[in-house]
Amino acid sequence: MIYRLQYKSHKSIKVFRRGGVSLMDANVEKQTTFRKLIAVIIICLGVTMSCFHLYTAAIGSLPTMEQRSMHLCFVLVLIFLKSIAKRQKKLNLKDIVDIGLAIAGLIVTLYAFFLWQQMFMRAPFPTNTDVVIGVLLIIVVLEGTRRELGIIFPILGIIFILYGLFGHMLPIASHKGFEFWRVITYLTQATEGVYGTVLGVSATYIFLFILFGAFLKHSGASHFFVELSLALFGQARGGPAKVATVASGLFGMVSGSAVANVMAVGPFTIPMMTRLGYEPKFSGGVISVAGTGGQFMPPIMGAAAFIIAETLGISYLNVIIAAFIPAILYYAALWFIVDIRAQKAGIKTLPPEEVPDWKSVFLGGFYLVAPLVLLVYFLAIVRWSPLKSGFWAIISLLVVSSFRKETRLTPRKIIQALSDGAMDSLNVAIICAAAGIIIGILSLTGLSLKFSQLLISLSMGIKPVLLILTMISALILGMGMTTTSVYIVLSVIVAPALTRMGVAPLAAHLFVFYFGILSAITPPVATASYAATSLTKSSPTELGFEGWWLGMAGYIIPFMFIYSPTLLMEGNVLGIVWSIITAIIGIYALSASIEGYLYGNLSIFTRAILVVSSLSLIYAGLVTDIVGAVLFLSIFLFRKLKLNKAPHHLEHQRK
Repeated sequence: MIYRLQYKSHKSIKVFRRGGVSLMDANVEKQTTFRKLIAVIIICLGVTMSCFHLYTAAIGSLPTMEQRSMHLCFVLVLIFLKSIAKRQKKLNLKDIVDIGLAIAGLIVTLYAFFLWQQMFMRAPFPTNTDVVIGVLLIIVVLEGTRRELGIIFPILGIIFILYGLFGHMLPIASHKGFEFWRVITYLTQATEGVYGTVLGVSATYIFLFILFGAFLKHSGASHFFVELSLALFGQARGGPAKVATVASGLFGMVSGSAVANVMAVGPFTIPMMTRLGYEPKFSGGVISVAGTGGQFMPPIMGAAAFIIAETLGISYLNVIIAAFIPAILYYAALWFIVDIRAQKAGIKTLPPEEVPDWKSVFLGGFYLVAPLVLLVYFLAIVRWSPLKSGFWAIISLLVVSSFRKETRLTPRKIIQALSDGAMDSLNVAIICAAAGIIIGILSLTGLSLKFSQLLISLSMGIKPVLLILTMISALILGMGMTTTSVYIVLSVIVAPALTRMGVAPLAAHLFVFYFGILSAITPPVATASYAATSLTKSSPTELGFEGWWLGMAGYIIPFMFIYSPTLLMEGNVLGIVWSIITAIIGIYALSASIEGYLYGNLSIFTRAILVVSSLSLIYAGLVTDIVGAVLFLSIFLFRKLKLNKAPHHLEHQRK
């Protein structure tokens, strides 16, 4: 969803809003000159930031510290100016503080931009100015993170800094001890902390793909995805819920935010679901589970795909290929749940007059998918870098969008897309900078190895136990975090435990990434589910548990690809196809057990057998696969034969 900064008062300046209305069109005449000036500066800085990244993508990135420091410079200044723009009163003390923070962010990043070579040379013996600049940088980064993402991550950053300073006093997990100046300069003066690899990925790949998403939205591609889903599946059983599932998957390919997916697709699909007979909490649960799945869906994967590739030192293409089948299985699990609930409740299809003709929809916007196809072509066939591929994907979108007046990216729309791309990148970029603090302390003190050893010790070296402990750790640490932040933390704290137990690095990192993302539908901090409450008027707690229950099959998928690496496209074609078939059967069995319905209501005993069937199909082995498949097929055929003998009043269940 297009970033939106809108005030509650009628005197507000509407900086961005759905539908692509620019700040320049807003009602600003009743605002103070100061507010007008800040609003214009935000637009200009946003456009300049996007142009800077397009320029460096076209000619090649600047030297490492220059690229990262300039990227962070734009981010910090925009975050604090945005806070000023949100207010409605005349210039006050809070505005002065934010201006001071913006100036501080400008100074500390430009200091690194112009003096990075000198900083490197004197890193072992920093000057007092270096230390002061470092302290200011940490303060503005943590405060900027709090403004964008809340208090959780800044507190985590402070705890890690305190551990770096005083961890040698602890009875357990202690380190040798470091002086104040050593901790500060390690985090701020080189590429080990704030200016580390993670910020580097944000300053290159991630920003460009966020900008690509902004251009897609302004061209109308997101609306095309929803309309195409409605045209293709509106007449299917339980149509609106299936439309929500497919549309969220398509929209999630470029969005990368669970909450954004919910708020973009939910207002359109939830009313249709409830009108056809789905309970409001079920409708909200479906949209929250579907929205969360957008983080798994290649090619963007919530921008985490680039960080995974950089962390593991593998190609971006390898990451998205490995993530493809698990993402499809996740949405297949939700599709099965929706279909079974429709059978159980006798949900009908949408009226034909509400379903557009798929040919008309497709012909009206198929060309908008061309940039996505070209993006995959550039990455997979031509083997260009993500930076170059993203740049030319944007250029191709500018070309193809001009085919029709409705989608043409006019100068006004281009400015809006450039502004939106910059504003949409702020929360990802600032979390990457803040994550550098945590990663830097982990590197300096060796804490990540100690945490991994603790998990291995608790598991007693038993792989299934370690996987469960890792899952619990990922769900807890991921609560309330964004896609990129959750992966960054888990990749350095939790994933090493799995790799030390023999799990393939990519499988281990995808495992913790999936469960970190699933925290968005895991109570008590189920952010995606809580976002859906505003659309359903359901209780947040009730909807949170409904989303968790509906997404239960998705919790099995990471275990599946740990025990069946063929699901990550590793191995021969026959093995991959066999794994997909057994995985689909297992997911369907679990979905039927969750709903307690398979051609009729199921007893507790039958549901338990289906759970055993699904768990048997997780483990990669011929015997377990046969056992699981036989158990499922036995129940399936028995229920099917029983339905065929059922009286006429159950006829709707056959449809």
